[in-house]
This record gives sequence, structure tokens and C-alpha cells, in this order.
Amino acid sequence: MAATTAASKGKPLGYEPTQTVLKHLKFDTRQEIHRHIPTLRKTNALLPYTFNNVGFTKNSISIDNSHWSFGERPYERRTGEGYETRGDARRTPSPVRTPPTLKTGTVSYYGKGYQRLHFETEKSSEECHERFFDTFFKNGTVIQGTVQISGLPTFMHTKKTEGFLKIRMMSKLRLAHIETSRIFYDFVRFADFGKLKSIDFRADWMNADCVGAPEFINCPTLKLSIGNLKIGNENKHMIDIYNLKNQHLTYKYNHFKIDQVETMVEKWLSSNREVGTRFTLKVFSMERYEKILEMFDRCRQRFRGVWSKHPGLGQSFHANGVTIPMREGWELVMFGGFESVYRPDTLEMEVMKEGSSVKRA
Repeated sequence: MAATTAASKGKPLGYEPTQTVLKHLKFDTRQEIHRHIPTLRKTNALLPYTFNNVGFTKNSISIDNSHWSFGERPYERRTGEGYETRGDARRTPSPVRTPPTLKTGTVSYYGKGYQRLHFETEKSSEECHERFFDTFFKNGTVIQGTVQISGLPTFMHTKKTEGFLKIRMMSKLRLAHIETSRIFYDFVRFADFGKLKSIDFRADWMNADCVGAPEFINCPTLKLSIGNLKIGNENKHMIDIYNLKNQHLTYKYNHFKIDQVETMVEKWLSSNREVGTRFTLKVFSMERYEKILEMFDRCRQRFRGVWSKHPGLGQSFHANGVTIPMREGWELVMFGGFESVYRPDTLEMEVMKEGSSVKRA
């Protein structure tokens, strides 16, 4: 109210009201203030940013609708009459080469309105990248939408976290084809997972071992797609899967075996999982539908289940499945089936209050 009154009377805002206003401005607006109002630059630089979506790769950062990439400038080679770029020098052999006297970094920007800018700097690309990262993420930046990681720059492996207020993720983290699990662990050092709602991870033999990390275990929603695992690593991976505590785990793995489903059910029956906890298995194989039916029947016989229908799916074919009694007052409802020839079949199970499912002959 005080800030509004001061502004309406034409008086300049005090330090704290100015901070409050700056913190709630859009990223583009704060950049305009930084460029055109020198007196506010220091205050603006110290305040955390709020972004909608952010993307990281090994040599670039995207923030909302803006994208920055960091590279090395091609140095020049000396010829008899002057200088030629590296590309020309390959076509015209040069007896003398002059190394660059300055660090040769470049920064490219692509943003709103198809604007493109290209800068050459006296710093290396890694130094430019790190300085940019510190400028926009060091002070407790909030990311309200999706954080996508396809890779990270080398400096994040050795960068000290002292004085770095962690990035606060409020919605979703997507890990897309990261080369190794080390990339995930490097990011964890700089990020706060406390408010994160979901993780979407496409994993394979190079990075699947990080699924056992606490950040995966405790995330409310986890979507996990597994390609191939290292020979000998499947047992460790399955232990990680059994130990996950997500409210909804979606797991796509075409080599998931029937006895592994039984073990999963056994773990859930002996756990204290809350009503509404759900597991979705997606299977793409030649005998996938027969495999789903066998999973239902094996679990029905072993755990004293009965044929039933999920109460929330009406007459859908997917509603059919098996209900297994849990501890007093709860039941585990398994359901799912054929999707289409182009999509994986699903087997799902959900913890419900006793009597929720519809028993059938």
C-alpha cells in the first residue's frame, strides 16, 4: 500500500518497495531496466529472477523465449600475404600459424521477434557461460514451469556452491538423453527439489543408476522410460524401482518380467502407501497383451485376489482387472490392457479404500 501511495504521488520508491516491484516483473522487463536505468542495475542484479521455463545444454541456456549459446571463435592462420580463416586455410595449406593472443569466446543470442545477435569476447566460452549462469541463477531463482536438461557445461562439475542460493523448481524437471548420471548429480548441487511436482526421465544403460537418488524416490510424480540396461545391472535397477515412493510412477520398460510385477505387488502390499498411490507399467512387445493377462492371473492366484473393475473407468475395457486385499480398510486394484497396435499396452495398480472396486464373476 505504501509503495502504491508513493508512486501515485510521484515520489521515488524506497529501497525495499523497489525490490518488491523488481522481483515481480517479467524477465524481459527487468532486462530493459538493466539496460536503460543504470541506477537500478545493482539492485536488479542482486534479486532472484522468476522464469516460466528454462533449458540447459552443454553449451547453451534457454530462458522462456530467449536462447543463448556459447562457443569458440575460429582463430586465424597466417599465409604469405595476410590472414585466412581456419576454413580457408584447410583449402590453402599455410606454412605459418599464428595462435590467438586473446581468449576467443563467442555468445549468440536468439530471442523475441526473431532477433539474432552475435558477440565476440575476450573470455573463453566456458567463462562466458559461467558468468551468465551466475547472473541469472545464483540468487535463488524460481522456475515455475519446466526445467529441461540435455547436458551441462563442464564448469558445473567443479564449481563451488558456497554463496549460491539454490534454484527453486516449482513444477517439472525433464531429463532428456543426458550422457551420464553425473550430469544429474552436478545439477542437484545447485537445485532445490523440495517443491518439485514431477520428473520426466528418459534413461538408458549410461545413466539409469541415478534412479535410486532421493530426488527420484520422493518426487510426487515420476515418468520413467528405460531403453536398455547394462548386462548385470538389471537387479540393481529393479531394487531402485521397488524402493520408489512416488504418488504416481509411470514406468515404460519393454523387458519388464511377470515375476518382477509379482515382486512389485508384494512390496506394495507390505508397505504403508496412501490411498491414491498409483503405478503405471507400459509394455511394448510381441506378446504384450497376453503378458498383461498373465500378470493379472498370476497375481490373482498368488495374493488371493478377485476379478474386478476399476470404479472410475466405467465400461472401458481398461477397467477390467484384479482386486487384492491389503491391510484392514484398503485394497490394491490392478487394471489396464490393450491400447492400440501403435501404442504400448498398460498395466496399472492403485491403492483404494476397501470396497471401492466393482467385483465381477
